[in-house]
Amino acid sequence: MVAMETKLMAALATIAALSLHHLSLAIAVADHTRVFSNSSAGFSLPLFTKPSPNRAIRRGTDGFLYLQHNLTAASVTANFTAIAPENNRHHVTEVHFGTGNGKRKLLLELDSRGPITWIQCIPCRPAATQTGPMFDGEASPTFRHVDSRVCRPPFRPDPAISRCLFTIKGAGGLMVKGLVSLDEYTREADGHVFPNFIFGCAHETWHFSNINTYAGVLAYRQFATQVAGHGLTRSSYCLFREVNRQGFLRFGDESDIPNKPHYQTTRILPVHGDVHESAYHVSLVGVSLGESRLDGVHPEMFARRKDGQGGSIIDVGTPMTIMAQEAYRVVEEAMWMNLERHGAERVEQAGYGLCVRATEAIKGRLQPMSLHFAEEEATLVISPKQLFLMVDDKRAGQIACLAMRPGRRNVIGALQQVDTRFVYDLKEHMLSFAPESCIQDTVPVA
Repeated sequence: MVAMETKLMAALATIAALSLHHLSLAIAVADHTRVFSNSSAGFSLPLFTKPSPNRAIRRGTDGFLYLQHNLTAASVTANFTAIAPENNRHHVTEVHFGTGNGKRKLLLELDSRGPITWIQCIPCRPAATQTGPMFDGEASPTFRHVDSRVCRPPFRPDPAISRCLFTIKGAGGLMVKGLVSLDEYTREADGHVFPNFIFGCAHETWHFSNINTYAGVLAYRQFATQVAGHGLTRSSYCLFREVNRQGFLRFGDESDIPNKPHYQTTRILPVHGDVHESAYHVSLVGVSLGESRLDGVHPEMFARRKDGQGGSIIDVGTPMTIMAQEAYRVVEEAMWMNLERHGAERVEQAGYGLCVRATEAIKGRLQPMSLHFAEEEATLVISPKQLFLMVDDKRAGQIACLAMRPGRRNVIGALQQVDTRFVYDLKEHMLSFAPESCIQDTVPVA
């Protein structure tokens, strides 16, 4: 019993360290006590693009995304979660938790910033309607709660019930409360079992906007870190926009991740501050439009402050890129000056900073944007098709709107990650990326 508690403490301490980005990967669980044991082969989780509930968005033959004529950013936020600025997620995956009569196939929204994967559990009041039955720990012989004696921040011990509590707050009034728990995660392809997988069993889910489908949220980095404890220290994805295709979240070593000839690499940074966030932090230092580096954008605009605020993160759960306010103003002004020189007509559209009338000539003048990292050779190039959304407006006609917004920190969002392969190496603390036609790494949805 003492040995088991020690191992659970190590596992929870690793998740706490993950939240602080000190990447100690010494996850110790009952059947796997060696770090990087290579005890299992690489595997993939299915990756789906969340569909539009009202089909308000379509992809044009020119590769741009087109919004319904009467949609503002506010109505997009409410009605199409894939392009909502921050309060909903963009991609969905599928996992299998539990054993016996308690085994469940669960659809989970994908998030890079949460401290723990969580699912709705019986009893859950209030609960959001989901596809399939809710997880019932009582029906799974391998399920158990984490004892309060081994609880570690960001989770909170409750000695009165000998349990470890978690709370997650999010945009749109999201509030999730429950118990930190363990059960088996089963790799569906071959039935391989990962024992003592730590996740949150949610017994309250307030304002969980799951479009009556999803059972919870998969915290990508926390999930990848637990898998890394079994020797699979690299993970990868390549985001796409088609709703009738299935892609892959890949976990493994070098042989399990698609090999690209021209990967660029930057460090995954440690971070100090908010222990409730587990995002991937990187060192962003500058921005270019077309071939021109923007002199008005300085590295200090992207720097993390001592209080943990600021900085730059990469998040599959934030649909549109957010840029620190000072840098955003410089980028928007430079974009507009370039378009104005070519005869663009600026149009006001609620919820967007920069919109212009989208003639064919102007669409051809939209420039790519490059994000420069601290490593001189590491540059993420974002094409105009990832930078602008097309809106068919009844009064103004077709307009092109910049799919970015100002904020308190930099978040490279999902829309701007499309058609780039990202590889996270948690052993070496490195992020690699390279252009790719991500649709090539998908299969049709059955």
